[in-house]
Amino acid sequence: MREYVDRLSTTLIGQYKLYVETFMVDLWSDLGLIEFRVGFSLRVDHKLRSFAVKIDAAEAVNDVERRAVIAAIFLEIEDHIDEAIAATLLELN
Repeated sequence: MREYVDRLSTTLIGQYKLYVETFMVDLWSDLGLIEFRVGFSLRVDHKLRSFAVKIDAAEAVNDVERRAVIAAIFLEIEDHIDEAIAATLLELN
């Protein structure tokens, strides 16, 4: 699972390399929950933005389900980055 997260992280960094200065994803598992802790900063303002996404481990029992959940989480991460970029562009204009 970690390799898949690393591969998606690398792809995301490449996709947003003009905008994102720092990007990190930590994966935690505790008490039946899987938690993704995400942080990123934009080159334009250097402000750290962070959030966590928690899912019930029962939602991702096998590898196929885990990959689907991870892919959905990375789509949510992309949404957060897109929103931060859009908000920053609005502030600059």
